[in-house]
Amino acid sequence: MKIRIVLFLLIIITGGFTPAHSQSGGKEISVSIIVKDQNNRSLLEFASILFKGGSKQYSGIADSSGKRTFTHLSPGSYLLSVTYLGYEPHNRKIYLTGDTIITVPLKSNTIAMQDVVVTASESKGITSASRIDRKAMEHLQPSSFTDIMELLPGNVSSDPVMGSANLIKLREANGKGITDYNMTSLGTAFVIDGIPQSTDANMQYTGNPWETGRNTTGKGIDMRSISTDDIEKVEVIRGIPSVEYGDLTSGLVNIERKKGGNSLDARFKADMYSKLFYVGKGVELPDKDFMLNIGLDYLDSKIDPRDRLQKFKRVTSSIRTEKKWKTGVVRITLNSNLNYFGTFDQEDTDPDLNTNGAIDLYKSRNNKISLGNTLILSNRNKGVFRTLTLFSSLSGEWDHIHQEKTVTTDRIYAIPAATEQGAHNAGYLPGTYNAELDVYGNPFNAFVKALALFNMNSERTTNILKLGGDWNMNKNYGKGQVYDLTRPVSPSTNSRPRAFNDIPPGHTFSAFAEEATKVKTGKHRFDIVTGLRTTTLLNLNKRYELSGKWYIDPRINLKWTFPAFNIAGKKLGIELSGGIGWHTKMPVLSYLYPDPYYYDLIQLNYYHNNPEYRRLNIMTYITDKTNYALEAARNKKWELRADFSFDGNRFSVTWFREDMKSGFRNAAIPISFAYKKYDTGSIDANNITAPPCVEDLPFSRDTLLNVSAYTTNGSRMLKEGIEFQYLSKRFPVILTRLTINGAWFRTTYRNSEPIYKKPSVILNGKQLQYAGLYHDDDGYLRESFNTNFTFDTDIPRLKMGFSTSIQCMWFYTTQSMYKSGIPAKYIDASGTAYDFTEESHKDTYLQHLVYVYDEINFKRRTIPIEANINFKATKKIWQDKIALALFVNKLISYHPDYIMMGNKIRRQSSPYFGMEINFKL
Repeated sequence: MKIRIVLFLLIIITGGFTPAHSQSGGKEISVSIIVKDQNNRSLLEFASILFKGGSKQYSGIADSSGKRTFTHLSPGSYLLSVTYLGYEPHNRKIYLTGDTIITVPLKSNTIAMQDVVVTASESKGITSASRIDRKAMEHLQPSSFTDIMELLPGNVSSDPVMGSANLIKLREANGKGITDYNMTSLGTAFVIDGIPQSTDANMQYTGNPWETGRNTTGKGIDMRSISTDDIEKVEVIRGIPSVEYGDLTSGLVNIERKKGGNSLDARFKADMYSKLFYVGKGVELPDKDFMLNIGLDYLDSKIDPRDRLQKFKRVTSSIRTEKKWKTGVVRITLNSNLNYFGTFDQEDTDPDLNTNGAIDLYKSRNNKISLGNTLILSNRNKGVFRTLTLFSSLSGEWDHIHQEKTVTTDRIYAIPAATEQGAHNAGYLPGTYNAELDVYGNPFNAFVKALALFNMNSERTTNILKLGGDWNMNKNYGKGQVYDLTRPVSPSTNSRPRAFNDIPPGHTFSAFAEEATKVKTGKHRFDIVTGLRTTTLLNLNKRYELSGKWYIDPRINLKWTFPAFNIAGKKLGIELSGGIGWHTKMPVLSYLYPDPYYYDLIQLNYYHNNPEYRRLNIMTYITDKTNYALEAARNKKWELRADFSFDGNRFSVTWFREDMKSGFRNAAIPISFAYKKYDTGSIDANNITAPPCVEDLPFSRDTLLNVSAYTTNGSRMLKEGIEFQYLSKRFPVILTRLTINGAWFRTTYRNSEPIYKKPSVILNGKQLQYAGLYHDDDGYLRESFNTNFTFDTDIPRLKMGFSTSIQCMWFYTTQSMYKSGIPAKYIDASGTAYDFTEESHKDTYLQHLVYVYDEINFKRRTIPIEANINFKATKKIWQDKIALALFVNKLISYHPDYIMMGNKIRRQSSPYFGMEINFKL
C-alpha cells in the first residue's frame, strides 16, 4: 500500500515538472519571428527558420517582410535556428509561455560570402588541381561535361559541337586537325564515385574516313555522354595524382555525385542548339543513417538548327544509396549506385536534294548500364588501422551503328568477299548499288579494388600509409561488323567482318603503396607524399612484349608551408610545392588485337560484252597487323608550384613539363605481295564460248609493294607551360570578386620512331615500287597564351548573382617542324632495305622518294589577339525555390583582321545564348 502511494506521488511530481508542450490537452500558443540585418536593420526576406522542441520540429521561410508566424505550438523549451545566405547562423534556446514576437538580428558573414565561388579554384592540395563545386556548375549552366572545361587554366568557352566526339585536352595548346596524337584524351582517367570509367573494349567504328569525328575507339571518354546535373563537385588533377589512380598518362577527373538532401530538383535549359531536361530527388533519413538519390537527364541537340537531319540525343539516369551501420569498434558504410546512360547520334541526307533516290544514313546508339558498390569499414577507435575500402563495379554496353549508303564506283572493283588467302575467281561490283552496314558492340567491364589506410602519428609527424591493389577486366561480346560481302559500304575495303567476341579479354592488375607524411618543424610544415604503383597485363600470348612485363610508376610530391607573417597588419601565407612522377597507360583491345589486313590483287580481268564470258581472278593476301612489340605509353611529369594568400586574396602559379615518347599511333609498314599477271592476248573474243580458264593462259610473275597501318609507340608529345590563377576576396561594398586565370602552353608533336612512306607516283604506267624510311616526317608546334578575367557578383539580399568574363587569347601560334624530305633507308618490292645514298638521289626511280618542301611551310604563323565578353546571371524567386538563369557567350567580341603569308584573314563571331529555369522544392 505504501509503495502505491509513493508511486502516485512521484507521478504527480514529475507530471508537474513536465514541459507544457509534452502534455496532451495543453493550451496552444503562436510565435512570430522577424529577421533583420544587424547593421542596417533591413528586413531579410526568405530566411530559413527552424524550431525544435522535444520530438517535434517546425520549419518555415520568412515572407517578403522578413516575418514568419508559427501557430498551434505548445508552451515549453525550444531551440531556434535562423540561417540566411551571407549571414552567420543564429542559434539560441527559448522558453515559450504564451503568444510572443521575437526579433532576430543576423550578422553579415563576410567569410560565408567569400565561400561562394562560381569559377574553378586551385586546390590547396599537394599537386596542381582545379576544384569545381555545385555553385560554379549552376552558374555556368552546362549542357555536358565539355562546358566545364572552360574553367580550367588555359581554356576558353566555345560553342557546343555535338556532331562529333568531345575529347578532353589537358595542358595542351589547341591541337585540332592533328592526327595520331590522342594520348591526352585516352590518357585522362575519369573516376565517378570512386569507379574508373573504362573505354578499353570500345570498338565501334566503320572504317570510313568521314567517321573520324565520331569514332572514339582508342581515344578515351566522349564528354558529351556525361551529364553534370547530378554532380556535387569535380576535381581535375592536372599534376601528379596519387598512385591510387593508374592507367593514365595525362591527368585525372574525379567526380563526386550528390548525396542526401530532401529536395526535388528540376531543370529545363534551352539554347540555340539544344534542349535539356533534368529531374532529381533526394531522400535523407538521419535517424536510419540512410540516403537515397535519383536523377534523370535528357538532352536533345541539333547539330545545326537549320538542319533537322543531324541530331544528337542523350539520356542518363541513376539511383544512388548510402547506408551506415555502427557495430562495436567498426563503422560500416555501403554506397551503391545503378546507372544508365544512352547516346543517340544520327545523320541523314535530305531526299529532296538527292537524285535517283540516293541514300546516306548514319545512326549510332550507345546504351550502358553499370552497377557500382563501395564498402567502407572504419575503425571507430582511431588506432593504427583506419579504414578498409572495397570498390566493385560491373558495366555492360549495347552499342549499334547502322549505316546505309548509295555507292557509286569510279572504276572496276572486285567483290571483296574472300576470307581465305589464295587465288580465286571473283565477281564485279556494280557501278552503283545500295549498301548497308551494322556494327554491334557489347563492351563489358569488371572492376575490383581494395584500399587500406593506416595512421601512425608521433609528436611532430603525421603519417598515413595507403596500401591497395585493383583488377580490371575488359571484354567485347559483340558480333562486330555485319554486312553483305558482295555490297560493301567502301568498295576498296581492306577488311572483312570479324566478331568482337573472338577477341580475348584484357586483364590489368595493379598494386600500389603510398605514404603521406606531415612534419612540423617550428612553425614550418612539410608535406611529403611518396608512392609506387606497379601494373601488368594478364592473359597475353607469350609473343607479346607486354606479356609478363611489369611497369613501375614512382611518384613524389612535396609541399613546404611557411609560417604566416604580418604585413601591414594582414597575414601573408606562402606555400611552395613540386613533384615528379611516371604514369602508364596500357594499350586498348583494338590496339592489341587489330583487324587483319586483306589485300586483293587482280591477276586477270577479262571483261566481255557478254556477262557470261567475263572472268575476274584475284589473289587475296591476309596480313596480321598485330604489333607484338607494342608497349605501354609512358609519361613523365615535372611541376613546381607557388601559392600566396594575403588578406583573403590568393595567387597561385605552376610551371610544368611533360614528356611522353611512347604514345600510340598508326604507322605504315611495307609489305610485299607476289602475284601473277595473266595475258589475255591469245583469246578470240568473237569465238569464245565460256569464261577463260587461268590454267590455260600464259602469265608473268610480279611483286607489288604496299603499306599497311599498324599500331606503334611512335608518338611523342612534349608539353611545357605556366598556369596561374588570382582569386580576390569579395569586395564588401560591391559584393564582387575578381578571378584571373590563364596559361601559356607550348606543345610539341613529333614522331619518336621512323616512319615509312610510299609515294603515289606512276612511272611507265606502273606504280613506284619503293618506300622510304624517314626520321623527321611528322612534327608540329602549337603555342598559346590566354587570360580570363571574371567579375562575379553575389547579392544574397536580392537573391541574385551574375558574372562578366573577359576571355582573351593573346596569341595562338602554329608551326610545322622542319623536314628534310630525304629518307634514311629505302625498301624495294622484295622487302629488302638499303641505305639511301647520294647515288640514290640520281636514280630514275629512287629520286621520287625525296620530298621537296618549300621553306614557307616551316614558317611560324601567329594568330593575334581575340577577345570575347561573356555574361551570366541567376535570379532566385518564390522563397528560393525557383531560379531563373541566362547566359550570353561572345556578347561582345574583338576579332581583328590580320595579315598572314601576304593574305588578309578576316574573322567573325556570333553570340551564343541560352536560358534555363531551376526548381528546388
